[in-house]
Amino acid sequence: MLSIALMVADHYSQALTHFRSLLLTTIDPIERTAALPGEWYDWFQQDYQTLNQVKLENQRLKTEVLLLKAQQQQLSKLKLDVERLNRLLGKASQMDDTQVQIASVSFYSQTPYSHFYTLNKGQLDQVALNQTVIDAKGVVGQITSTTPVSSRVRLITDPEIQVPVRVQRNGQRGMLSGMGHDRLTLLFIPDGAAIQKGDLLETSGLGLVYPEGYPIARVTQVNRMEGRPYLDVQAEPVAELNRSQKVLILTQSAQPREAEHAN
Repeated sequence: MLSIALMVADHYSQALTHFRSLLLTTIDPIERTAALPGEWYDWFQQDYQTLNQVKLENQRLKTEVLLLKAQQQQLSKLKLDVERLNRLLGKASQMDDTQVQIASVSFYSQTPYSHFYTLNKGQLDQVALNQTVIDAKGVVGQITSTTPVSSRVRLITDPEIQVPVRVQRNGQRGMLSGMGHDRLTLLFIPDGAAIQKGDLLETSGLGLVYPEGYPIARVTQVNRMEGRPYLDVQAEPVAELNRSQKVLILTQSAQPREAEHAN
């Protein structure tokens, strides 16, 4: 009855206007305080979602950059091939089909006797022995062992590694061998060969282990040894062996080679 009387009095007069204003003024800070946890939760949730989106977008862009840089590595080689074949055959050659998959470096070891990566891709991802591994700048190494979920890459600086290469500038062939501590040596270069500091070395494709035309090292020193038929040529890897976090595993298609042999 008291509630009904107050509603009637409020409807037909302004007697409770000041009381209502005082009550709302008192309750407003309480309502604002009660709403703060929900507002904070919405703010943090929105900020967290935005951060996750930025991280995913950043990862996607890094992956795209890695793939684009890997494709660009053969640009210089293709230009030289076109020039050579235009002179010899009057037409350009076609590259062998190559499939790639991205892997992350989960472990890195560099000792005087062994240089290797451990990758997070293995037999379940169709990774096989002897596949070539590159980063955004050049050849990293070769798959030497696998497990169902991981694989080991022996780096080109490992003393056990030898890679058939050629000088990109003039096609001079040689054998690149690891010396440890980010050092390489180019073997079997005759004393009169036209090789100089700064020359880029690329895989020659001989031996059918490493695909042709990928940059692998740059010449840092050329020393002529008195009384010896070969030059002492030192080089350094173009790949960022100590800093690479993501790499590409190359799978070279056998079909083009089979067709070539058939012809």
